[in-house]
Amino acid sequence: MIESSKTVNCLSHVRPGDFVCVRLDAGGENAVRLKRLGICESRPLELVFAGDPMVIRVCGSNVGLSRQLAELVFVEPLSLSSCDPEKSDPRDRAEP
Repeated sequence: MIESSKTVNCLSHVRPGDFVCVRLDAGGENAVRLKRLGICESRPLELVFAGDPMVIRVCGSNVGLSRQLAELVFVEPLSLSSCDPEKSDPRDRAEP
C-alpha cells in the first residue's frame, strides 16, 4: 500500500523537479528500453524538461524520453528528509 503522504503520478503529468521512480507499468520491449536508460524502481531522477521528448536526468546523464514511454513511469516527489544529507540534492554540490 502506498503512503497517503506521498503523491504518485505518471511521469508525463508532473512538472520539472526531483522524483523517485516507484513503478513501471511496462512490459516487453518498453520495460527493457526504460531499464537500459536507467529508469527503474527506486531510482531517483530529475525531470529537466516536460515536453515531447521529455528530458530526464538519471544516473548523471540527460536522457530524452518520449511522452508515450513516460506514461509508463510512475513517480513520487523525492523527499529530501529521507535522504542522506551528504547526497540530498546534487545541484547543491560544487562542480569539479
